[in-house]
Amino acid sequence: MRTTRASAGETSARQKTRSAPPRIALLVAAWNEYGRGIIEGVWKYAQQHGPWLLEMQPSEPDERTDVPRGWSGEGVIAAIHTRRLAAKLRGFAVPVVNVSGSRREGIDFPRVTSDAGAVVRMAVDHLRDKGLGHIAFCGEPERAFIDFWTAAYREVMRELGSEAVAYEPSARLSRRAGLEARQTDRRRWIESLPKPVGIVGWSTALCRHLAMACAESSIRVPEEVAIISLETEDLLGMVVHPPLSGVDIPVQQIGYQAAAQLDRFLQGKRPASDEIVLKPLGVTCRQSTDLVACDDPQVRQALRYIRDHATDGINVSDVLKKVPMARRSLERRIRQVTGRSPAEEIRRAKIERVRLLLDETNFSIPEIAESCGFNYVEHMIPVFKKYHGCTPSRYRKNAGS
Repeated sequence: MRTTRASAGETSARQKTRSAPPRIALLVAAWNEYGRGIIEGVWKYAQQHGPWLLEMQPSEPDERTDVPRGWSGEGVIAAIHTRRLAAKLRGFAVPVVNVSGSRREGIDFPRVTSDAGAVVRMAVDHLRDKGLGHIAFCGEPERAFIDFWTAAYREVMRELGSEAVAYEPSARLSRRAGLEARQTDRRRWIESLPKPVGIVGWSTALCRHLAMACAESSIRVPEEVAIISLETEDLLGMVVHPPLSGVDIPVQQIGYQAAAQLDRFLQGKRPASDEIVLKPLGVTCRQSTDLVACDDPQVRQALRYIRDHATDGINVSDVLKKVPMARRSLERRIRQVTGRSPAEEIRRAKIERVRLLLDETNFSIPEIAESCGFNYVEHMIPVFKKYHGCTPSRYRKNAGS
């Protein structure tokens, strides 16, 4: 894969003769939490392995991210969405690492990104766990560089054997239409969907517009439309009614790993892989998906009880005391809705609470185990690893890398 006009030997020679810290251009939008997380990951790497001079040109949401005027340096970390920017970066003859999720023809730099399919699958599974049978996707078709999210959604729904329903603008909507016209068109689309329905939106900003469109049409969120974003924005996601759920992408780890890749180039080495793809960490569940949507009132009651009391050390017998029915009937009916047994649903709810405490607190692992209803931390660790593929301590380290 051709990444730069400079050979590894030339890069190594420059590194050896240079006494000043390398100048690194960081071309990542800083106006959202996704971009800021990547920037923070790069900064953490530079603090540990630098010093580096990080040079940025912050951009607004509707502006292009570009190389700082007059820049001359040793390397670039960039979210490369266009062939125009790719061609410009090749002209600098320095190592470049791409942190964009978009895979476009003609952009062949080494890349560190999230697993789009796994991110979408996590969002879809979250909505399915709530008992939703209809799950739609809303992107922004006018922005071609995010089409990969729509493609990932269609593939996930194909694998599940479910119908894919993605937002398509009205034929009357101009590609240059303003926000008000686009909002009206999204409202039309939402009104046309069967209810209840879950909607996966590609960004928190877009999901805010979807929530506002529902309010304008007197559609209840989450009872009629549950909304989840393919990213988690703490501020933007919370200062909307209702607060928005989102998938937790390891953005700091993306930035950290991208910096590590670039550092290998600066040392005249070649990374072991031209592409690093990171799995999502989990889902931050807020009110926009806080529902149990199914036609069986007893199952709704049982799942709500599990959700609210899983960390109290409950078992299936406790659920049956709250929702009296035959044990075999409870097993069968909950499995029909969630694909899991009641005992598995209790474990899943406990592990989700563990994950949230790992993300949002500085509690020790034993303190988290006790808080989440595990008698011994040794019992919690293998269960967590089964769901997340790593131990709690490794998960916390990866999230903060």
